[in-house]
Amino acid sequence: MIEEVLGAPLRIRIILALWKTGEINATELAKRLETNYSQLIAHLQLLSKHGIVEERRIGRARLVKLRNTKLVEMLAEALGQVDEKLKARHVSPQEKT
Repeated sequence: MIEEVLGAPLRIRIILALWKTGEINATELAKRLETNYSQLIAHLQLLSKHGIVEERRIGRARLVKLRNTKLVEMLAEALGQVDEKLKARHVSPQEKT
């Protein structure tokens, strides 16, 4: 089950972005993640199906956010911590010389 939810890098990036920004317009989220809107929506639908994200509409705007549950909060926090640790370990080729 976890493989289905976290099996795509974009879904992990969506969870991290929503954890950092809170509720956001799906169009803006697609821009921030540098992906196309239809691909983002497909991933959001899967995350919604598994109870990770929720959406609401205001007119034509689609607003998305992480569900406010302890499990989702723990997942997002764990992914954020791992992401930060990996970024701290990454050394660019210019820094090696």
